[in-house]
Amino acid sequence: MKRQYCGQIGKTDNCQVGVFGALCGGSLVNLVQARLSLGSEATKIDLAKEIIDHVVLKLKVKVKWVCFDAFYGRDANLLCYLIKIGLPFVADVPDSHGIWLEAFQMRVPVSVPGKRGPKNVYARPNRESISIRKYMSGLKKKDWTWMKIRHQSKGKKLFAWFHCREIYIFNPLTEKRQVLQLLIRKDVDGTIKYSLCYKPGASIKELAYMQCKRFFIEKSFREGKKELGLNEYQTRSAQSWHKHMAMVMLAQLFLNTQKLFCYEEKVWVTTQDIILLIRSVLKLTLRSIRNIIDDILAKQPPDYRKMKKLLFIRI
Repeated sequence: MKRQYCGQIGKTDNCQVGVFGALCGGSLVNLVQARLSLGSEATKIDLAKEIIDHVVLKLKVKVKWVCFDAFYGRDANLLCYLIKIGLPFVADVPDSHGIWLEAFQMRVPVSVPGKRGPKNVYARPNRESISIRKYMSGLKKKDWTWMKIRHQSKGKKLFAWFHCREIYIFNPLTEKRQVLQLLIRKDVDGTIKYSLCYKPGASIKELAYMQCKRFFIEKSFREGKKELGLNEYQTRSAQSWHKHMAMVMLAQLFLNTQKLFCYEEKVWVTTQDIILLIRSVLKLTLRSIRNIIDDILAKQPPDYRKMKKLLFIRI
């Protein structure tokens, strides 16, 4: 417990902040790692790196790419570490983040004769950086591409405007320039998202697909808090906190297992559907299994004979 910024209440207060790692496959997401932060920003970055190392290097999970929000995306050390181990990523960044549009060289600035102060001894980029916000203000309509992002519920498709170009950042590990892709997404509701991407040879369509997968990560957190009690704990010790998170992850794994069983039978269900079925079997709700199944059938009618197998969900 420490006084620090809490995203849930939007201000600084006494709270516990965790760093989480999740695996995403299609529309299914499961939390797999959790670390309790001690409060400093550097610690949270180190914990994120520790989670990636544990999953990718120690457990040897075949991860295609990593994505994270702007808090982690603005840290060049983390991005360049992922490049070093050859792991593609899509890192959200704030619009104030500085980038270079042209290749630069690292040079020690020439000291001006007669100027007071210490001499320049450290190399710096010989070109000025520019904020993403300033760069975007100069874009024209022809610079944007209208593309489908992903499928929504009820067969709808989500579209957005995308812009992608090659940019440079400073690599603190090699102290040289590093080539990345800047991806800007502008939704129809006016929401704008900025991402730095690393996947050599990827098209703008591939990068857009990689960026949109974060939606399912955020969705899993919302469901974890709403349905599984992810944030409903009263504990002060780190051990108790980690035990609570482990139980939530196991519950989420069980729900995803049930979803996969349903998907194999061509029946599409949500987390809420599975929980309602469980509550009905355990007599924790007045709704019958038949009534819940009828609601599922009404949303997306599958083969009714296959649906009968789910009447007695594996518990």
